[in-house]
Amino acid sequence: MILRNGPVLWSLLCLMLAACQPAGPPPPTAAATAAPVADVQERVASALESAGFTVQRTATGLTASTTTDGFARCLPVNVRDGSGDGRNVFTEVSEQRAAATVAFRPTAAGTDVTWATRYGGRYRNRVDNTWFERACEGTGRLEALLSSAVSA
Repeated sequence: MILRNGPVLWSLLCLMLAACQPAGPPPPTAAATAAPVADVQERVASALESAGFTVQRTATGLTASTTTDGFARCLPVNVRDGSGDGRNVFTEVSEQRAAATVAFRPTAAGTDVTWATRYGGRYRNRVDNTWFERACEGTGRLEALLSSAVSA
């Protein structure tokens, strides 16, 4: 019985352990520097590109996205069979995504930078072989990258 349900039990244990981890302080969403906007924007864009992000310049700043591992934490999802036969299958994320919208504002002291991050995962429903999306949480790595690039 344990051998047959081993993968399910292991997935449940991982989920319970993840839920017990302390959340810690929220990641930063802004930083300031004495450097001019153009210099800061270039530093941030270069740092994001070096980390595997695709970066686009917008009227107010940058948008960036990646499927590189390490920026999002996507837990396994329990998929249930809708036909009523009671099948439950835990499925791992197939693709993780991280994205950021970064805005730059000139100030008398230099530049204020703010950002909003989003994380998601793409999963395959192994019961009916369809794909679905779920929100994931960030690892803090993207916010640390942005803070570091602004203050460099």
